[in-house]
This record gives sequence, C-alpha cells and structure tokens, in this order.
Amino acid sequence: MPEARISWRGCTLNRRTVAMVEAAERLYRSKFAILQGSYNAGGVAASAGTHDGGGAVDIDVRTKSAAQRLAVVRAMRQVGFAAWLRTPAQGNWPYHVHAIAIGDKDLSRGAAVQVAEYRRKRNGLANRGQDDGPPGYYGMTWELYQQAHPPKEPVPDSTISLAAMEYARTHDAMTGEWGADRARVIAWAAHPRVGAITKAETVPPAGVPWHLHFQRVIRKVQQHFKLEVTGIFDAAVASVLQRYGYTIVA
Repeated sequence: MPEARISWRGCTLNRRTVAMVEAAERLYRSKFAILQGSYNAGGVAASAGTHDGGGAVDIDVRTKSAAQRLAVVRAMRQVGFAAWLRTPAQGNWPYHVHAIAIGDKDLSRGAAVQVAEYRRKRNGLANRGQDDGPPGYYGMTWELYQQAHPPKEPVPDSTISLAAMEYARTHDAMTGEWGADRARVIAWAAHPRVGAITKAETVPPAGVPWHLHFQRVIRKVQQHFKLEVTGIFDAAVASVLQRYGYTIVA
C-alpha cells in the first residue's frame, strides 16, 4: 500500500517521512526549514524527478555554518535518510540538504537510484562522485533506527490535591480542575510504582454515580494498606501515596 500523505509545514509529505524528519530534528535539537517536500512532480527541474514521489525532502541550510550543515546531514542519515549537502558549486540551487527516505514505498525512479548510489557511497549526482557526507550510516533505515531507539514511556503526573479529593467524594462532574486529580487516584495502573490495586476501577459500573464509585475505590485502597476504611481521602491515604511517589498538595 502507498504511504499516507499529509500536508506538513506547507509541503506534501507522507507520515513516515515526517516522523523521520522529526526524529532527525530531535537529534539536531532544532527544527528544520523545509524547502521542498515530496509528490512534487515537475516542481523543481533541478531535482531531476527525485521529488516526484514520496520520501524526498530538501532542508534549507543557507544561513547555517559549515559545522551546522554537516550536523543536519548526519542527523538525517542517522534516522535512515540517504542525505547529502548540496552546494551552489554543484548546481543551480542554494545550500540545502537533499534527503531521500530509504525504504519509502512511494519513491520515484530517480529517488530509488539515489538510494542505490548512496549505498555505493556515492554523492547521488550525475557525476557519480564519491560520497562527501559523514560515513557510517549507509545501512541504516527508519525501521532499524526505531528498533534501536524505542519511544520512551511518558512519566505520569503524580500530583494529587487534597481539596480535589474532597470535592470528588461528593460530586459526579469530571470537568474542571478536579477531574484530573480524581482520575489520578482511580487509575492506579497509570502509575508504575503503585501497580494495579484497582486497575479495573477506572470507570464506574452502569448506574453507579461517580462520587460513590470514587468512595468505593478509596475504601479498597484503605483495605489494601490496612487503614481505617472510611471512603475518605484522608491524611493516612495521602501518607501511603507519598511513599509510592505521589506528591500531595493542598
């Protein structure tokens, strides 16, 4: 199946290419300015058809230093692009980084040829010169990069307001500032250190009001930690949560 196309920063790219560029930006620690995207048949004659299909992107590096330009090329190569710095001395174009996403399903014929040339350690130009970019990434693909750099799990917010807990004990509305605090106590599974004391308790059974469900959850927590069972989020419950990494505020 073809890649899913989207409009991104004023250009047409596919989602895979966008994800790769964003990963390269994280490595470079700054966003890139896009000169040309993909699916741009006949758009720029100097591109020789490499942007006719998917997986192609040009990054503006006119205002960057030589070291910064090299760093952009390296970041793009690290995530699976066949990428080169293009200079005004090479053709009728400004300084830019030309990149082709290796393994893209929608590559044009010209882009596929450039990927093959990259793997032969050549510059991807008509003169078939030697590669002039940072070596060591010729076998990299986006999939290999993802395997080596799996996404990190987000750190859950573990701040709980005592006032919010008191409000949740007698109210059913989950809107406003109180809703998130109540959810933090009910959804125990969201906190890695607490585990799943009441992991099936996130949503009340049909017909049970939220505030009664909340009290039931608190009682279950109190029973688990051998506290007085009141259904009230009191100082004793707060003390337990602090030991498990929660921050308690007024």
